[in-house]
Amino acid sequence: MVETSLVEIEILRKRLTGDQCAILNTIWSHFRDHTQWVPCRLLHQRFGKPAVQACLEQLGDGIIREFEDEGKHWYRLTFLGVLMTEQGEESEGLLARYLEYVRNRWKSDPTLEWVGSQEVEAALGLTAERSRLLRQLIRLSHWWGGGSGFGDQEWTVGVPIDVDDLPSEPDLCGYIRGHVLTHFPPGTPPTGIETPRGEFWFVADPDLQRQLTLDWHEAQDVYQVRGWKSCVILCGAILERLLLDALAGEGDASAETGRPDLAALVDAARDRGILGSGTPPLGHALGEFRQLIHPGRQARERVEATRDEAEAALIAVRMCLRQMAATRSGQPAQN
Repeated sequence: MVETSLVEIEILRKRLTGDQCAILNTIWSHFRDHTQWVPCRLLHQRFGKPAVQACLEQLGDGIIREFEDEGKHWYRLTFLGVLMTEQGEESEGLLARYLEYVRNRWKSDPTLEWVGSQEVEAALGLTAERSRLLRQLIRLSHWWGGGSGFGDQEWTVGVPIDVDDLPSEPDLCGYIRGHVLTHFPPGTPPTGIETPRGEFWFVADPDLQRQLTLDWHEAQDVYQVRGWKSCVILCGAILERLLLDALAGEGDASAETGRPDLAALVDAARDRGILGSGTPPLGHALGEFRQLIHPGRQARERVEATRDEAEAALIAVRMCLRQMAATRSGQPAQN
């Protein structure tokens, strides 16, 4: 697989014409510099609409595609498309080093749930520019676990859900190429990494899914600015609503009665097979997150929201998301 994927990627690169290379490099450089894809009109102005449309037709949706967002039209690359640019080899090498780092960290600490930009920069010796490039590659390749924060200067990402599937070989470039070619065969529409499902894809109600997503992103944002109390409250509300919805989907309407505490909801979810036995114990602040909303109750119940409590709350949400996604995919709940 490794040798085949290495050859196939090189063949694809050599087949590109000069115009195709220029178009791909322009799209990627625009995204790299502006953190957004290039508007169609801008690319048409530079290369001419017929040339751009011909490039799309020749390369296929597995490399480049047009999409609409908020009434505007854009061109974007799939991750395979990124590997076809002049920065492709550098990008895959950087991502391989990152995955090797995460794999090794996880092997030494199986409880590892997330890593931050500062530790990755120190471990890999990255400049600010290359750290920014890595942030963009992680987002596009979707090699990050449920729930991550991608700030302009610093970023925090969850450990990939398939971290235990990463091979033990020292160089993961071949693994990356094989994975990309498997999920994005040239000429086929990207359906996995490039257009990833959100963290709450398994929630049937689209409005609830959207609200949970917004709250989850906000929980991670406020953690970055030391908003421990807000982070814990948001995580508690997310878990409560998520578990109530999942239990109701299993026909357990009793969970809605009297608003049971989080510990009771977690136990019920375990009994139903929604969660595995490895869900971390809820911290005191997370278990009593409703008391944090009322200063009087918070003082009376001696509930304190610290950094450790906020971090434990984020980890609890991540682990629940991972396990619930696994069960909804027809796999056993992961411990």
